Amino acid sequence: MINEERVRHMTAMAIFEKEMGPEYQPMLKYTKKEYIALHGWGGFLAGTLIYAVVFALIVIYLISDKIGNLNTMYMLTIALVGLLGYAAYIILHVHNVRRRAERHYRRGRRLIKELGAKYNKLNNMYVDEAQQTKPLLARDFEE
Repeated sequence: MINEERVRHMTAMAIFEKEMGPEYQPMLKYTKKEYIALHGWGGFLAGTLIYAVVFALIVIYLISDKIGNLNTMYMLTIALVGLLGYAAYIILHVHNVRRRAERHYRRGRRLIKELGAKYNKLNNMYVDEAQQTKPLLARDFEE
C-alpha cells in the first residue's frame, strides 16, 4: 500500500533539491567564513574591473576634451581623484557583496536544515512502516 503522506513528502523534497539544490550546494562545502571570503574576493575582482572600465572611459573623455590643455598637474589630479574614488568604491562594493553573501548563506543553511529535518521525518516514516509490517512477535516494543 502506498503511503500518500510519504509520497507528498518525497515529492516536496525532490522539487526543493532540483530547483534550489545547486544554488545552496556550496553551503554544504564551505564554512560561513570561507563562503563570505570567497564572495568578497570575487566582488573585489569584479568591482576592480568595473571601476577600471568606467574610469578609463571617463579619462578618455576628459583627455579628448582637453587634449590641448593637458599638463602634468591635470594628469596627477585625474590619477589622485581616480585612486580616491577607487578606494571608496571598492570598500563599499566589497562590503555590500559580503553582506549579501552572508544573508544568502544564512538563508541557505536554514533551508538545508529544514531539508535535513524532512529527511529525518522521511526516515522515521520508513522505520515506522517497517516496524508495522514485521510479524507481531518480531516487533520492538518500548517498555
